[in-house]
Amino acid sequence: MRKHLNFLKVGFIILILLTTTLSFVPSVSAEKFFQFDSMLTLDYTAEAVNEAVFQPDGPSVSIPINIKYQVFVPESFIKNPALRLIFLQTFIITNAQIKLTVVDPPDWAAISLANPNPYVPIATETQETTTTLQIAAHKDAPAQGFSLRILAETDPVLNGHVPSQEAYLDIQFQPGYIPLINVYTEKPNIVVSPQETVNFPIEITNLGNKETIVRARITDKPDGWATLLPQSQIIIPSARESGDNTDTLTFSVTPPYGFGWHNELETITLEFTPEFSPPQGGGNASAFIGSPVQFQITLRNRGFSTPGYEFILVLAAIGIILFVGRKRRKFQDL
Repeated sequence: MRKHLNFLKVGFIILILLTTTLSFVPSVSAEKFFQFDSMLTLDYTAEAVNEAVFQPDGPSVSIPINIKYQVFVPESFIKNPALRLIFLQTFIITNAQIKLTVVDPPDWAAISLANPNPYVPIATETQETTTTLQIAAHKDAPAQGFSLRILAETDPVLNGHVPSQEAYLDIQFQPGYIPLINVYTEKPNIVVSPQETVNFPIEITNLGNKETIVRARITDKPDGWATLLPQSQIIIPSARESGDNTDTLTFSVTPPYGFGWHNELETITLEFTPEFSPPQGGGNASAFIGSPVQFQITLRNRGFSTPGYEFILVLAAIGIILFVGRKRRKFQDL
């Protein structure tokens, strides 16, 4: 009994001496002899992102991000206070802080993390926590695929025996397409003579957020008029893709001989429809086709009247009135 008690005393003294010795050993030495690995991973549900609508200047989209962390330390070192003190030089095991950062966020979106510094328990089993990524596309967000990278980092834990760890997560998303154009010509109203061909330079500006196909067609014109629209479609880059987001096409029209009454007016209507470029397989769906823009030009006949023609008509009318009045007076005198 006495021998057994002496053995316990000796063991206890050795434990105290070992603990005291290790407490004076620099942390670098401790790390050298007791280094353990850890695992840090990030993931998200790709299907949820694919189904989300990242509409420019619209509501933000929430993307849940799952975080997993685990240390590969002998379980006895974690659960046994004595072994924890001997090998890890610590009594208390705190939580691990995960530092999340958005790497090189684009300037055309507001991007934030609901909790950029979540905590997880330090354990030999996988521990999980979640945070939420918020993405709100600005009005000028390009309708192109983009890969957003999230960086996760941890500081060294367990008194430096588990080094820092990092992980990356790439999230693929694409802002919605805005099919928006402006159609302009300097002189939409022109005076023209019969059989005189006139040209209308029509400027089309892509105000959308992606290269756009603009399809042009004539929807209404007078019978017998000759019209020419040499291009049925043009492709215009967006302002973000290119400094020049305007292109010009020319519309030509020739009135017939019958367009001869003085100040006669006729109107021709053209239609311009913006679409996503390049077209989707099998043609663009309705979501990638914008509303048609109706554009009208007006032509007024110069007329066949010669200078002073109206004045001659007035004089003739006055002469007729005087002649009729004179005849009436002669008839009354009889």
